[in-house]
Amino acid sequence: MASTVISTVDNGTQVGTTEMNAWWSETGGDHHHHEDERSAEAGHRRHRWKGPPYNDRQRRSPWVWMAVILCMLLAIGVLVLGATMLAVYLIYKPQMPYMEVTNAQLLQLDYSPADGVIRDIKFKFDLLAKNTNSKVDTSFSSFNIDVNFNGTTLLQLSTETFTVARESSVTLPYSGESRGTRLDPAGMQPMEEAVRSELVPITLSGKARTRWKKGVFLKVGFWTRLNCPLDFYYRTGNVAPIDHDTCRSRSP
Repeated sequence: MASTVISTVDNGTQVGTTEMNAWWSETGGDHHHHEDERSAEAGHRRHRWKGPPYNDRQRRSPWVWMAVILCMLLAIGVLVLGATMLAVYLIYKPQMPYMEVTNAQLLQLDYSPADGVIRDIKFKFDLLAKNTNSKVDTSFSSFNIDVNFNGTTLLQLSTETFTVARESSVTLPYSGESRGTRLDPAGMQPMEEAVRSELVPITLSGKARTRWKKGVFLKVGFWTRLNCPLDFYYRTGNVAPIDHDTCRSRSP
């Protein structure tokens, strides 16, 4: 049997200790219970992510779907076009028409080392245009050649559009003369060294547009570019052996 201890408070009222403990336990426990509930609710609000607002109309709108489908079709079209062009290039690259320098000669070179002026330079060369395609003719257009010495252009040569029959070639004889070309300081020393060594380096560089047909509608066209370094003997004007692989144009 529990015993009850009597306490006296300031106003003289006697209260049982057991009753007071029960009252404090009841009020304090209820207070802590509400605090725990509020803390849990606040934590739940902090960690809950509502996400961006969602509009059901956007998902159901036909314009959105049409835009998506259109973008997909455009992407597929670009891929197909790129694959087709790559296939055409890989198929026809072995049959690309080309140009090749087959012969050259330095006819005259009169250089003044005092002022760096080439008073007169004259030369000629043969250019072979080759069509290796066995089925169609090929046209060469926008054809131009620069004659350079150490980065200085001495001559610019060009020709009209011409056609080469299938599995055949055309030899184009070129000749040119330039007077009064002044070299810059960077070119004067190489020219003096070339004259002393009796070996003059000249570079032929240029390009041409080649076109031919495949079938009824498909037209194939590529640029072919030439960069041919040549060495001429100063006294005789003859050209040193030509590297025919280097002096053949490349496509693209």
